[in-house]
Amino acid sequence: MKEKQVELRKLIMSSMLVAVAVVLELILKIIPGMPFGGNFIGLFMIPLVFIGFMFGLKYGILAGFVYGIVEILLAPAGYIIGWSFLLDYLIGFTAFGLTGLFKGKLNHLPSIIIGILIAGFIRYLSVSFAGVLFWSEIINADAFFYSFITYNLGYNLSTTLITLVFVVLLSRTMDDMSKKFIYQESAA
Repeated sequence: MKEKQVELRKLIMSSMLVAVAVVLELILKIIPGMPFGGNFIGLFMIPLVFIGFMFGLKYGILAGFVYGIVEILLAPAGYIIGWSFLLDYLIGFTAFGLTGLFKGKLNHLPSIIIGILIAGFIRYLSVSFAGVLFWSEIINADAFFYSFITYNLGYNLSTTLITLVFVVLLSRTMDDMSKKFIYQESAA
């Protein structure tokens, strides 16, 4: 199969998984979450980390960035303060693409665990620093403690752990499905 066809199929599958992430997030917005947008059940991370694992760093980073842009566009008024979108959305969601460092390792449990923990930790740091830098005047508390412990730790940890469980359960299926989709010969 031609390299351009393979790249196009990777782009198509990545786009579909980003769309799935957006839909999952929109569905879960029905469940009440944290005061400034956090949610204890963040299933959006699952399709995003699969992109990195399946197609590598380039596609993973790009998909996380695109998802971050979509989240900015869908964010309610007041959820973005000044430059907070950089840490809360762009860097925070792009971090999921770091699973691309473990491309092709969906059948290797330690790589899955390390990749997801790295991505989740980078996101946690990013949104926590955003809380300290941009939200401190609003929260009326010790900004560091509130942002790193009270607010962000719980929902980032739960999202990361839920993602880890689902990715481990779905890894073999997603690996097989992506290979069939990407490398299938066209009927033409």
